[in-house]
Amino acid sequence: MIRLKSIRLINWYGFSQITVPIGIFTLIAGKNGNGKSVLLDAIKYALYGDTVFNKSTENKGSRTVTSYTRGLLDATAATFMRPAEQMPNVYTHIVLEMAEVELGKSFILGTVIDTDSGNGFLTRRYVVENKKLENIAHTYEDNGQVIPYSTSELQKVLGVKMMDVKEGVLKFMQRTGLRLNEQQLASFRRKLRSIMSYDPNAKIDQFIRESVLEEKKVDFSKLVEAKNNIDTLNKNFATIDAEIKELSDIIKLFDGLQNARNVILSDDVKIAYRKLLKCKKDIEEAIRNMDMANRQIEEDEKKLKAIADREKELRAAYNKAKDNLNSMDCAKAIEEAEQALQNAQDEKEKLENEKTALIEFQTRVSQLLSWFYEKNLAIEHQDVLSSLTLDNFSKIQKESSVDYLLKKIKDHRDEILAEITRIKDELKENGRQQLKWQQVIDDCDSKKTTFSQIPDYVALKNEINKEFGKRGIPSEACFACEYVIGLTDELWRDAIESYLGRRRYTILVEPEYYDIADDVLNASKNRYAHLFNTKLLMKKVITPEEDSVVQFIEVKNRVAKQYFDYQLGRFHATTKDKVKNYENAISKDGRVSVAMDSFFLRFDKIGFYCLGQETIELNRIKAKKALEALSAEYKESHERLQQEESNKSYLDTAMEFFGENNFDACRLYDEVLMDCAKKKDELERLKDAQKNNQEYMELAEQVYRLEQNLEAMNREQDAVRDNRSAMQTEYRINENRLKEKNESITSIESDLIEFEMTNNVVYTKAIEDYEKHIANGPGSAGGVLKDRARSERSLREAGDKLTGAQAAYNAVRTEDNQLPMSDKSRAVYESRKSRIWMDDLQEIQEKLKEQTRRYEEIFKNEFVLTVLKSCEAARDDLKLINAELARLKFKSKYAFDVKYVKDGSDYGKILEYANFLKEREELGTTSSQMTFDAMASYSDDKGVELEKEIRKIINRIVGSNDKNQIEHYADYRNYMTYEILLTNDVLRSAKLSKQTGYNSGAEVQIPYMLILLSALLMIYNDKLNSTRLVFIDEPFAKMDPTNVKIMLGFMKEQNLQMIFCAPDKTELIGNECEVVLPVLRTQVDLMEIGIVEMHKGV
Repeated sequence: MIRLKSIRLINWYGFSQITVPIGIFTLIAGKNGNGKSVLLDAIKYALYGDTVFNKSTENKGSRTVTSYTRGLLDATAATFMRPAEQMPNVYTHIVLEMAEVELGKSFILGTVIDTDSGNGFLTRRYVVENKKLENIAHTYEDNGQVIPYSTSELQKVLGVKMMDVKEGVLKFMQRTGLRLNEQQLASFRRKLRSIMSYDPNAKIDQFIRESVLEEKKVDFSKLVEAKNNIDTLNKNFATIDAEIKELSDIIKLFDGLQNARNVILSDDVKIAYRKLLKCKKDIEEAIRNMDMANRQIEEDEKKLKAIADREKELRAAYNKAKDNLNSMDCAKAIEEAEQALQNAQDEKEKLENEKTALIEFQTRVSQLLSWFYEKNLAIEHQDVLSSLTLDNFSKIQKESSVDYLLKKIKDHRDEILAEITRIKDELKENGRQQLKWQQVIDDCDSKKTTFSQIPDYVALKNEINKEFGKRGIPSEACFACEYVIGLTDELWRDAIESYLGRRRYTILVEPEYYDIADDVLNASKNRYAHLFNTKLLMKKVITPEEDSVVQFIEVKNRVAKQYFDYQLGRFHATTKDKVKNYENAISKDGRVSVAMDSFFLRFDKIGFYCLGQETIELNRIKAKKALEALSAEYKESHERLQQEESNKSYLDTAMEFFGENNFDACRLYDEVLMDCAKKKDELERLKDAQKNNQEYMELAEQVYRLEQNLEAMNREQDAVRDNRSAMQTEYRINENRLKEKNESITSIESDLIEFEMTNNVVYTKAIEDYEKHIANGPGSAGGVLKDRARSERSLREAGDKLTGAQAAYNAVRTEDNQLPMSDKSRAVYESRKSRIWMDDLQEIQEKLKEQTRRYEEIFKNEFVLTVLKSCEAARDDLKLINAELARLKFKSKYAFDVKYVKDGSDYGKILEYANFLKEREELGTTSSQMTFDAMASYSDDKGVELEKEIRKIINRIVGSNDKNQIEHYADYRNYMTYEILLTNDVLRSAKLSKQTGYNSGAEVQIPYMLILLSALLMIYNDKLNSTRLVFIDEPFAKMDPTNVKIMLGFMKEQNLQMIFCAPDKTELIGNECEVVLPVLRTQVDLMEIGIVEMHKGV
């Protein structure tokens, strides 16, 4: 055994310099506050490095190493026995003389503490073999003053190695025979403190918790920190989610405004369409009127023919009467002369009409020749065609040239008809293309990525999200491209998007929900859409090449990032000439090598860009340019169509003038003029020679009557001709009206084309609705607005609501984060919403998942399982103490009875869940995996139920923010119930708490002391040659003298070296002690100690 023989204290609190002996049993006596425990704290600090000092009766919680070395008098006033102003450096020595009893050797264990003016301190320990305290000096005299050595000075004097705290304490452990490591030493120090300062009035459970079991509180800080992080992320998530909702509401208001505009647009379309139908109806009426006029003209022509027939009969009678008249004298000659003149005049009239027609035809031909010249079309025989009214060419030449011109006109008209057909086909295709690109622009303006090419993908994605919604799954299926924030280098866009192709649209879901999505795909009609197996994907370890093309894609979502790493991570991003150096490589020019298969990508097949929000603008620009080109092309084609139709109409009209023409009419007309003049002169000469007679007069009267009848018939004929003229006028009026309405239709159709280009969907629906309205009759749905003013008011209100929502959005944001207040800024709001969803929301969701995972890991491993392990370790320690107690030869036997809490409380549930987790660990499964019920005491359903219950408990604990409650749950000792069992001649395993005298504390003093001593004896009895020191402050407070003697005898039997500190019962204890050290505080800054040594036989 190694014994503590004596102790020297220099500058340790009120002891400036003392050296006192220590016996097998030593009593330090004195009133409270005189410095009894100061000695114990010195020994414990020197030997074991224990800085948990005994509580001060003067300054609560104020005892520290520097409070001892400086000698703290008043913590509030910060006054010291050795103030830094007077003693900048304080040198403190705690020196223990130890004796190896069996070997008869002594050695020194020294501790020196240098405290500087800033109250910083440095502790060093040393060992001096084969020396006693009386042989070593720790001070020196200088000018009559006794000055303690500093660490460096003492090292020079003694020539020993000075060790730091860790090395020194471990060296002391070795030299005192305990040989405890750091962890064991901490437990040993706690056991020493427990017996030194246990509460004799404590109830059994309090005693075991505070004095027997080690205080090991579970670190709740990580759990609280993780919970706070989750709460912060949830708040951020809620803030961002609220902003997304606000932006969604604003976008809905944009939709509402657009819908209101569409109502007005639809009405405009219907009004224009109504005008179009009215024009068409007017045209039909004009055509009908023209047809009626034309028929009337034909009828008049028939009437004129009938009149002509009657006139012929009348004229025959007239001519006969006239012949009879003419047979008398020169009447016949006059008649013949008149007939000849009439024939000549008829011929003249006929030739005059033919001449007029020929001149008009010549004018038309000249215009046609000019028109062909302007069209750069060569026409032969122009000299003949320009001289149709002249005698320069024969009639045959003229007829041949005119036939040639007519054939040329017909041929060119056929070419124009073919060109018109081609132009109409072009316009139709152009319209389809414009509609397609307009839809792209509409989508882009609404900040929608174009998915028109993949309707089956869209349908499958919607089906999956619908199923997720039914099951209450807080996740969403998205296309891979929807997670891409952007490309860091736009020069690589064509190559990346062209290579990925439809893989840009592959549907991605969270791995844990893949099986559900897979079931949806199996049952879906959209079986050719792509769904990626993210469950397997996230198990793969993918390491992209350092120069991989995937570096240009910016993605935050973990699943999407893994997907693009998998698709593109193996491709080296290089130049076109270096692609050949790699199995898998790609260049921005589109040269690619896939598993050594090299080719060029078809950039022209890209169609639309998808990766990143900027692609919407790229697609919009691309579509706008295409639409502008198509519009220009449409305008040009439409103008060409109008021109060609005008040319056709012109030629159709021109062809009507080609008929039977007398090309000698001009010449013959001149000849007949001369002939008429001659015949007129002849008639005048004959009339002068005629004589009057009675018979002649009667015949003349008959001729006169017949002439009157002929004139009446002529008047009738004129009336029919007037009617025919009126009908011709009516025809021309309706023809002009037809032309006017055709022009109106052109204008209306132009407006309708503009409406169609504004919004094809609204345009088409409006036309369909109006046609149904017409079919169903007046008053049916689908007509023009009955109260357009109301719709216009709704449009204004929609605009006001949008402006108000935009203003409210901007009001709570800084100027830098405000968005434009405009009804044309939808794209900006869509862009911000998409950016927040893509960037901030995805990032927070990933962080939230990670923090939730960390929270659960901390909760399971650092709280629940740690509590269980601490409980199990404590129970194991108590079993060892029970074993030690069982070996004690004491008249009464004591043992711990410790059980887990099983009262349905939160503590019991936490322990039950801990056992569940432990069982899963032992079976090699996680709490989320299925197990065979036969192998486990907890079914999977029970485990799920436990997990839900525990989550509620832990969230309630952490969420309470109650420090005391958290500390209570963090202390493993609260998860067990405690009792001490008593066995003696009368009782067997009886509960000590149920015995008489328990409440007074008298019955627990002995078991408490035995238990605490047993905890130390477990260590001491395990050592062959070591110290067996025990420190007790105020021992045997409620113990009667008989029991005190019993306990002292027991301590001697166990060969323990006891140091007691007692303010009372000193005589009873002192009688059994070899050394009594009375302590007295003679001054505030001075403590003195006496020495009483007992010798055998005295």
